[in-house]
Amino acid sequence: MNHMGKDGFVWFQGVVEDRKDPMLLGRCKIRCLGYHTDDKTLIPTENLPWAFPIQPITSAAMNGIGNSPLGPVEGTWVIGFFRDGFNLQEPVFFGTIGGIVPVEKPNTNRGFCDPSGIYPKDGFTAEQDTNRLARGITSGTIVESKISGATTDYPTANNAGDSGWGEPETPFMAEYPYNYVYQSESGHIQEFDDTPESERIHTYHKSGTFEEIHPGGGKVVKVVGDDYEFTLGKKFINVVGNTNILIGPKSDDEEDSEDEENIGNFTLYIKGSANIQVDGSVNQVVNGDVKQNINGDVNINSDGDFELESKNITMKATENINIETEGSMVLKGTTGIDLNPPEGQ
Repeated sequence: MNHMGKDGFVWFQGVVEDRKDPMLLGRCKIRCLGYHTDDKTLIPTENLPWAFPIQPITSAAMNGIGNSPLGPVEGTWVIGFFRDGFNLQEPVFFGTIGGIVPVEKPNTNRGFCDPSGIYPKDGFTAEQDTNRLARGITSGTIVESKISGATTDYPTANNAGDSGWGEPETPFMAEYPYNYVYQSESGHIQEFDDTPESERIHTYHKSGTFEEIHPGGGKVVKVVGDDYEFTLGKKFINVVGNTNILIGPKSDDEEDSEDEENIGNFTLYIKGSANIQVDGSVNQVVNGDVKQNINGDVNINSDGDFELESKNITMKATENINIETEGSMVLKGTTGIDLNPPEGQ
């Protein structure tokens, strides 16, 4: 009895003309070179049989386990075989074939090309199908947009510590054949770059949000939009060097300073207790008001001097005020001292 493997092996090369599989199995309609004519009046795209993709052993192809069997776009050259032999009705494909993009756009009225005319895209004439980043080319890639969009010269608090900090430039120095690149249709990109002394890991969203690990182990994260992070357990953070945080635009010229939402506000809500230890000095500059509501006791212990200077100072207690000193107490008023002023003053 003949069956696949005993009745000959009929293989083919062909072009994907449709990938909108109604059964969502990753199947494609493929026009096979030598078996199908390029005349669509004789064999329209819709009359081509659906070809099943062969998945790698890293995908179980069962219950959604592994990678989704998606990848080829219309216009992709593929290679496969007919598992029903010369009946040519049950094609299976297992690989794609790249090449050089033709100088002229293909005639979409004929077969063996993308019927919609989207692929190959404009701007890739006479160019390899291999991703530009994998070839070490930066022209027309996200490398250019990342460099031009990098923001530097962020100020520090009260001009203390490091100054002029900002987004480091991408250290892209990829060389073929060391940069392993995945790029989706819309422009999402992953890079695993093994270029000697320029090793990087990079994940990029088409909006410009990215995470990049540099050759020395440093990491840059940029979020173009809102950023939410939830930790449902303990979290420990250890920063050995200086830490600079700027909330709001880096200068008043960047946003409308009268709009509080654009200024950048900071809210910290701790439902438990807070322990803060500073082994050095604390310098605070507040250009607005300071208000504190405390429902418990307040204890301030200082081994040094305690100085309080203000335009006006008001102290009010619903019960008693006790002042005790082991030294002298001096009260001095330029225009006088009233210990029991009339009510209302």
